[in-house]
Amino acid sequence: MTCEQLQKSYQQQLVKAGVCQKKAEQAAKTLTVQQLQIIGEIWQDWGKVVGRLN
Repeated sequence: MTCEQLQKSYQQQLVKAGVCQKKAEQAAKTLTVQQLQIIGEIWQDWGKVVGRLN
């Protein structure tokens, strides 16, 4: 995936998690490609953990 695709994907996931669109966009744009790749690897596991906490 390109950096833009990773940013867009992360932004969409943040919005799904309840973050406002503008803040999600800002957060996604501040991350490096490497950081976005790491988040992509753990996102599914992170979602499972958060789901159990709620």
